[in-house]
Amino acid sequence: MVTKERRSDVRGDFPFQIKYKIMKVEEFEDLKRFDKEIFSSTNKAQSVDVIASEISTESMANAALMNYILQVDEKLDQILALLSKDGSVAVPFRPGLGQNISGSGMQIVIEQPVEFGQIINAKFFLSKLPLVFMDIFGKVIRVDQEDEDSRILYKVGIKFLVLNISDRERIIASVFQKQREDLRKRKNILFTNSSI
Repeated sequence: MVTKERRSDVRGDFPFQIKYKIMKVEEFEDLKRFDKEIFSSTNKAQSVDVIASEISTESMANAALMNYILQVDEKLDQILALLSKDGSVAVPFRPGLGQNISGSGMQIVIEQPVEFGQIINAKFFLSKLPLVFMDIFGKVIRVDQEDEDSRILYKVGIKFLVLNISDRERIIASVFQKQREDLRKRKNILFTNSSI
């Protein structure tokens, strides 16, 4: 039996921090409609790519700028969380851990139970140099409950929804970059062990 391996199915097994929130289907549909009305998906994707390429060109100066941007993002999340306590803002993003990712989906570990078919909005950095920030929507296709250190965790399989080609390619490129880094580390370990 011959299997076809598609580029979008190449999966990277590495941990990454995420922020996520569960959305109602109506919220997701409203967001999609708004996005189509205001921004064309190609212009939005191009602007993200331009920012990422500009940040990655001058690493020293831009590393400080990138850290500043990340800190601003964290502060905004904290402000939204504080505002949400009085009910004036929708549910804030919660922390989670990404375990693996491909161009078609990912697996995350979270503490909150979710149900099959729910929509999740996740934000995360796959790489900081070059900058690869993702703000994606996905549908829950698998939920496995596990006990770990006397607490209940949920391993959630997510299939991406409305992911444009540019974002898919950035995910795939990040997976290949992580795989190359792992190979280099293994070679260095083998080299140092064989030379001792």
